[in-house]
Amino acid sequence: MKEEMFYEGELIQGYNLWDFSEDVQERIKNIFRETGFDKKINMETAFIEREEPEYITEIQDFLLDAIAVNTAPKNNFFTTASGIKPLPLEKSEINNFALDGKVKFSDKIEHIHLSKLSELDDSINCFSLPENEDFLNLMESIERHGVLNPLLVIKYEESDQYMVLCGNSRRIALNALFNETGNEEYLYAPCIVLDGIKDPQTLQSIVIETNLSYRKLSKEEQIKAVLILDGIITKSKKYKNEINITDRVAEKAGISRTTANTIRGFRNLSPKALDLLYKAHINRSTARLLSMKDHETQDLIIDGLGNQINDIRKLRAMMSGPAKSAYDNELRKTVPDTWERKMKRTLEMVPNTTKITLYVASKEVEGVLNALLPLRGKAASKYQAFKDNEINKHFRVVLNEDHMEQYLKAGRVTQETLDKIRSGEFKEVIKYA
Repeated sequence: MKEEMFYEGELIQGYNLWDFSEDVQERIKNIFRETGFDKKINMETAFIEREEPEYITEIQDFLLDAIAVNTAPKNNFFTTASGIKPLPLEKSEINNFALDGKVKFSDKIEHIHLSKLSELDDSINCFSLPENEDFLNLMESIERHGVLNPLLVIKYEESDQYMVLCGNSRRIALNALFNETGNEEYLYAPCIVLDGIKDPQTLQSIVIETNLSYRKLSKEEQIKAVLILDGIITKSKKYKNEINITDRVAEKAGISRTTANTIRGFRNLSPKALDLLYKAHINRSTARLLSMKDHETQDLIIDGLGNQINDIRKLRAMMSGPAKSAYDNELRKTVPDTWERKMKRTLEMVPNTTKITLYVASKEVEGVLNALLPLRGKAASKYQAFKDNEINKHFRVVLNEDHMEQYLKAGRVTQETLDKIRSGEFKEVIKYA
């Protein structure tokens, strides 16, 4: 993923190591080894593309309800389960929207009966309630300590009803505790009443600004939440350039700038690609590459590659599109290239290398390593791996160094064998062919 950085006052672009082709990665690795930099980093993981953590915990639970406002009908009313609607949004209020604008709220905590608290319509709420274990933990916490954080609510005009912005899970937990115990204390929720909120964007701003989440968000929820943040902040006049927006999104979502930058790029995904991302059928690396193309091309590539869509090598091949011409093996001549021909060639591609994992009994380690030596030697000869460590592009043995150290002390393996299997010098490797 490209990452903006500053060097001597100039904006430059940086790259993750896995963004480069395999050949370039190998050249970088060789440079690291020649300069000794390979001793400073973990070479086994530095060049492996990584997914972001499965969950984030920094966005409050009422961010879930904010999505409903963002996707509500464009009549500028909040749709609610009770059917009550606050005042319509005036155009002037949209123009004056400021992300960090303050709202009025009561200076005391009101204990409001659960029957007067309602949530946004489930049909437009994109997020789920806490998982069973998390919900049971919440109930246990309330039963033991009470509601530690008051709910944030908005009072409907000319009504005694309130809409819950923050704390819907706590509202449901209180109701469950009342049904379980019959204790009427659980029928009243401590609430802070917000006032003067009429436009959805200000509501979303409050949702984002309150950054005290107690539960996890899935990858799908994380992406949706960050895209909501991006939409709000992009419309704000305070953040004029992309760098400021990305920094602000990262800050508000409680995630790294790299993650924020990646997810912001998903705005360019086609509806089909975005749906596959939400369902975890494509990973973030695939989504990031697809987002660089127009929607029609994205869908064409998705349909063509099918369940191989996450094969980055094939995806990169398709991203370049058809060439001016291509050789047709059946016709035995050069013909104009097409998406169909390019797709056929791409699907026929096979991985250049593969990983084979061996689990070996400690007493067999010495013998297995010696058996691998002639295989490495033959590979070095076949691929003419003359440069130092070039053999590792074609035949690499990765050892568990902690185990090898123990085996060495216990006499299960010799230092000579370890030195041989680790060698990357052509003259040494070829001896055992």
